[in-house]
Amino acid sequence: MAERENGEPVILVTGGAGYIGSQLIRDLHADPRFAHATIRIYDNLRRRRFRGLMDLPADGCYEFIEGDILDRGNLARAMRGVTAVMHLAAIVTTPMHFDQPEWTRQVNQWGTASVIDCALDAGVTRLVYSSSASVYGAGGPFRETDPCRPIGPYSISKRKGEEEVIRSQERGLRATILRLGMTFGTAPAMRHDSVVSQFVYAAGVGRALAIHGTGEQVRPLIHVRDASAALRLCLADASTEGQVYNVATMNHSVNDIAETLRAMAPNVAVRYTDQDVLTNVSYEVDSSRFLSLGFQPAFRLTDGLREMLAHWTGFRPALTGTGPLLAPEDLI
Repeated sequence: MAERENGEPVILVTGGAGYIGSQLIRDLHADPRFAHATIRIYDNLRRRRFRGLMDLPADGCYEFIEGDILDRGNLARAMRGVTAVMHLAAIVTTPMHFDQPEWTRQVNQWGTASVIDCALDAGVTRLVYSSSASVYGAGGPFRETDPCRPIGPYSISKRKGEEEVIRSQERGLRATILRLGMTFGTAPAMRHDSVVSQFVYAAGVGRALAIHGTGEQVRPLIHVRDASAALRLCLADASTEGQVYNVATMNHSVNDIAETLRAMAPNVAVRYTDQDVLTNVSYEVDSSRFLSLGFQPAFRLTDGLREMLAHWTGFRPALTGTGPLLAPEDLI
């Protein structure tokens, strides 16, 4: 990674107060490869995740700029002196969620284009882009060379963001694209809208796990700290420049997730509800190409579920309200 005149790199993390970002900014400082870097966090705090910025390592070197990636003036200011960009900022939803499609595209596609333009204008040529395994659409296991047929505004917008990154390489950008699986596990700033986190919430408060359809639909998964490790590996390894990688450490069905959780909380019931066409979509990925780089995942599904469940304590089993907990779009 290049350095500025003072010899110290500056790493800009867009979306640095979010779920993955809040873990990444801490892990960058703890990683000997980046221990002397300034970590500049750029986030609009739309979800008010202030917790992601609190209790950072006292000996770290952090800067924070509140701003949106669609605000080119503010983003250009954030790029000053930067040596590399970790681009995580996005409207993040479950792949079949159809709310606010235009806003999702604006942020995830045009916001990515804005990050690229501002980076190149500032002389920054190294970028690691956090995409999604959902860009393939239904089926699999997919490899990186397989065609992408995304379904739903989120997946389509992430694929469009990838296309912006790929085109920018003709302008000198040295970029790596990571198609991350669905993230789970505990981080300073949590998301609670994936099937894993919703199941843990239900189990934690003593409610039934509501599964739409058969539950055999498969999801690629990765622990949040493994996702952080993958991003850092790519930033450090120049051989990943210009490459696209699937990064999921496991593929599990919704039933697998539910049964693994019930092994830890055996009193929790499972209820199957009417089939919804959106939740029936199944997709999985083959991450063997990324694993060939020497990446070694550290967390299993049981590890993430156990640590997440440990935060839900003191609840007695619910006496009422054991009906469907999740909206269909939250279970895919």
